[in-house]
Amino acid sequence: MKINLKVRHVSIKKGLEEYVRRRMTFALASRYDQTNQIDVTLSDINGPRGGKDKRCQVRIVIAGQRDIVIDDVQQNWQEAIDSAACRASRTLTRRLARIRSKGIRPKNRLLNESQLGTATEYDEYLSVAGEH
Repeated sequence: MKINLKVRHVSIKKGLEEYVRRRMTFALASRYDQTNQIDVTLSDINGPRGGKDKRCQVRIVIAGQRDIVIDDVQQNWQEAIDSAACRASRTLTRRLARIRSKGIRPKNRLLNESQLGTATEYDEYLSVAGEH
């Protein structure tokens, strides 16, 4: 798993780059083996005018699944990074739970007639599995 940091229309300090990596690692560490790549993009929407314009966008790449994209805008960089990391962790956890729950279904576990023996046993199995 790899964390890529991109910066648009703003210059950041080395300490902020380390903060992003540390915060994302802390938020997503337990799910590193399921993720291929994490892209974090920091941008300042209004530039020097100020306001609630610090944007942190997190994109998580999961093999065989759609990417997870979290976009958060806050007053300062730490709030935007913390909020995006928290939301990314919750969203990734939900997505992985959904994938796991859909993985095993009765239809996928059906045995064919040769594995059960007689046709009546197979009919009983189908009725229990809800397929007959």
